[in-house]
Amino acid sequence: MLRGKMVASALVVVAVALGTACSLSSIGGIRKSQEVTQQFEALEANPNYRYWYLNQENNPFGVAGLDREYRLSDGPMWQPVAADSPSFRKVVGLVQSFPLPNSYTSGFAITDPQGRQIGVWYSSLTAGITADPQTKIVSITTMMPWIFNDCF
Repeated sequence: MLRGKMVASALVVVAVALGTACSLSSIGGIRKSQEVTQQFEALEANPNYRYWYLNQENNPFGVAGLDREYRLSDGPMWQPVAADSPSFRKVVGLVQSFPLPNSYTSGFAITDPQGRQIGVWYSSLTAGITADPQTKIVSITTMMPWIFNDCF
């Protein structure tokens, strides 16, 4: 009886460990990068990246660039922008010049679950990254200042 309970307990532990490992296999990362900050400040875009900005062109909260093999799980708040366009220069300038109150704009490297850099993020908002290496879809989650406008 005791042996059966030990085996059952061991199976539960293994199942939980496998479930956790599977769910964490899509979590990407983000790390602050002075190099990325300087690239955005100099308007240097990576030719191997596609870019999007968060929110409206006249009120952007951040700019993301992803390796061309990845795509953004974009919703209505994300707009694609060509890196060689006047709009790109405009949104980067606005993100840089108008950070959220009590914050500052910084650049970040976006990484896949294995730690390989797959993109960049430029914003005064912190972000959570989910990167699925199988589907090559990246999701960027931030707080939503456009909803909680009274707090800023």
